[in-house]
Amino acid sequence: MNVPDLLTHPEALRAHIRAALAGRGGAPKPPPQGLRQAAVLLMVVHADGEAALLLTKRSETVDRHKGEISLPGGAIEPGESPQAAAIRETSEEIGVRTQDITILGALDDEETSVSGFLMMPVVGTIPYPYPLRVNPAEVRAVLEAPIRVLLDPANVRTEIWTRGGVPREIYFYSVGAEVVWGATGRVITQFLEAVFNVQIAGAAGRRAARRAR
Repeated sequence: MNVPDLLTHPEALRAHIRAALAGRGGAPKPPPQGLRQAAVLLMVVHADGEAALLLTKRSETVDRHKGEISLPGGAIEPGESPQAAAIRETSEEIGVRTQDITILGALDDEETSVSGFLMMPVVGTIPYPYPLRVNPAEVRAVLEAPIRVLLDPANVRTEIWTRGGVPREIYFYSVGAEVVWGATGRVITQFLEAVFNVQIAGAAGRRAARRAR
């Protein structure tokens, strides 16, 4: 796999993502007790000559995770599929029209116990540049995170956090002046590992792996 070549050829990258994610996702699973089902959209765009992920910076008026970097998404409504929910929320948050979104696949569910959701990440793409219409009540800004930057080990670190007695590796990605972490960091890690066949793990993860042996 020639990753630099893929990152500069949008059609080849889209085909590669579809193949890499084939068989992932699937029908939503019943959420564990206390969690609600949700979906987010991870958008791959071609910006300034290379592939990037489109992320949002949350406003200071939302209920949770004020000012953090996130993905457009939210709770799945009754009778709604994860894909439909991810598209609807993206339209509401940053003004992307439904007909302009092409779905490439899905990733495995992620639990966000702090927010109380079992989240399905849907992967898609839009024509870009795009006339985004940001909802200021929810989104402060939209960021382009070059995949090349996210794949660079110099821009990622990990820590082991323990919640409920269970250790978990937390990923922190540096993108310009912003730090991407939490559920968004886990979704990005899952995407990079699935699509580019890499292992994203820092010193903390390697120490935990050694202790587990």
